[in-house]
Amino acid sequence: MPLAVNPYVPVGSRIDAEYAGKCVLLEFRPITAFAFVFFWSSSFVGFMLGYSTYALKMVDPFEALQLIKEVGYQALEVCLSEDWPTSPLRFPPARQADLGKLAEDLGFASPILFGNIDVCAPTAGRMTMFDLTKTKFEMAHRLHFDDSPVLVTTTPGHSAPPWDSGKDQIRDAFLSLAEMAAENDIVVAIEAHAGTDFETPEKAVWMMEQTRHPSLTLDLDISHFVVEGNEMEHSVQLCAPFSSMVHIKDGAKVDGQVEFCLPGDGDIDITGFLRALRANGLEATPVFAEVSVQQSRETDYDPRGVAEFCYGALSLARAALE
Repeated sequence: MPLAVNPYVPVGSRIDAEYAGKCVLLEFRPITAFAFVFFWSSSFVGFMLGYSTYALKMVDPFEALQLIKEVGYQALEVCLSEDWPTSPLRFPPARQADLGKLAEDLGFASPILFGNIDVCAPTAGRMTMFDLTKTKFEMAHRLHFDDSPVLVTTTPGHSAPPWDSGKDQIRDAFLSLAEMAAENDIVVAIEAHAGTDFETPEKAVWMMEQTRHPSLTLDLDISHFVVEGNEMEHSVQLCAPFSSMVHIKDGAKVDGQVEFCLPGDGDIDITGFLRALRANGLEATPVFAEVSVQQSRETDYDPRGVAEFCYGALSLARAALE
């Protein structure tokens, strides 16, 4: 089993110094696709915190990275959705490279990319989807500057069929995406989503067990499971062996409609969530605070204030672990 440095910690940074002398192992599990397993002294507090430009659509991308750094986050996700300023449809290759350089200069590890791919696009639009996905994979590499896996997250997309009649179709669509990802040296993290037919940890694990592809993992966004009534610790225990990414927000179902809120502004026990992640071997995986568009589209939305609120909530929960 090869030795590796923490892929989310820039070598030579202040954070990297905290890992000095720790034994860090990179473990590949054929069934779980990939998992990072780290060992450190008991005095070290894990769980680096991350933030996504998904919450910062209205902010210049370069200023967004500065904001995320200034608030205190240690890990970075860049949103590639078509309506975002960092979509490869409107953000040219030279600017992509500049953004990656800024991320490196700010001390981040290579960013994770929220691909938001319409994986189950119908036949008529499938080639268009593949072409756009290729540009997203190319952008992921332009923003990548270290030895960590190039990670792109996505849901099944808005064209996904109903689960009961179409789960095999969804599986096959992800297998096609996985083959494309493998050809481009990309790892895809699949995110279940509340309010859709792909909304339980059991369905997420079924997808992993049915595909068993080394380029497919899970994005463990606990909010989507909890909002749909799934028990938190059970969801983590099921999904952890397959997960390469962790998100958290909060929310509830009100009159059958999903209403998201900020992490720390709902009923999810964040410390309990972190404890469950630790118990299931995910302490080395950064925890990304996520902000729903339900919040970020509001006219009184404060990008920095929200980022600071989320960081405060996660920091307090992390401190309460010890």
